[in-house]
Amino acid sequence: MGDPAEAGGPPGPARGPDDTPVDESLHLDGGRLSVALVLAPIAHPEVLHSLLALSDVRESVVRLKPWTAVWLRVETTPTDEEELDVLLTGTRPMPDAVDRVARAVSGLSKYGAVALMSWLVEGDGVEPGVSGRISAQRYVAGEPEETIPAGLLMGSMPQATEDLLLGRTTPADYPDSVSAEGARRGGGPFGWFKRKK
Repeated sequence: MGDPAEAGGPPGPARGPDDTPVDESLHLDGGRLSVALVLAPIAHPEVLHSLLALSDVRESVVRLKPWTAVWLRVETTPTDEEELDVLLTGTRPMPDAVDRVARAVSGLSKYGAVALMSWLVEGDGVEPGVSGRISAQRYVAGEPEETIPAGLLMGSMPQATEDLLLGRTTPADYPDSVSAEGARRGGGPFGWFKRKK
């Protein structure tokens, strides 16, 4: 079937380039999910994890070539005022937990860091499935800078980036990752092995 607008039917709702299309295969516990990835130009997840631990930041880290990313699941309950601000400006501020990590990561390299954040809601009725928005912001030398078109950035990233942001996967699903506690998943002498209880 073609586009409803081309077939003479009413056009669908306008969708921005950073909106996440409906995904009927997902199900969100509690009806909401927000995941953040803070991208760093550092090649090895264990190095990024160790450097952040010096700043008392302990989160899961996963390799997303050519980047390495800090992964956070964020609890968000937007207020009416925040929702109105989103309607007026089209952007959401990064939650405090993400902002803190992004500031720390951006201080590790002269190239800074990029924070990607998903805001997902599970709908029902006319539009079932999961839809939402992904936002992106650059940080340099510990300070937030301009927002970035998330759609363009996502187009240059590996598929794992989208899967992580939409909650389809977590860092534990990837061989080249480090848990928040510092256990490295992957081959070689530093890989971890699941112990049978």
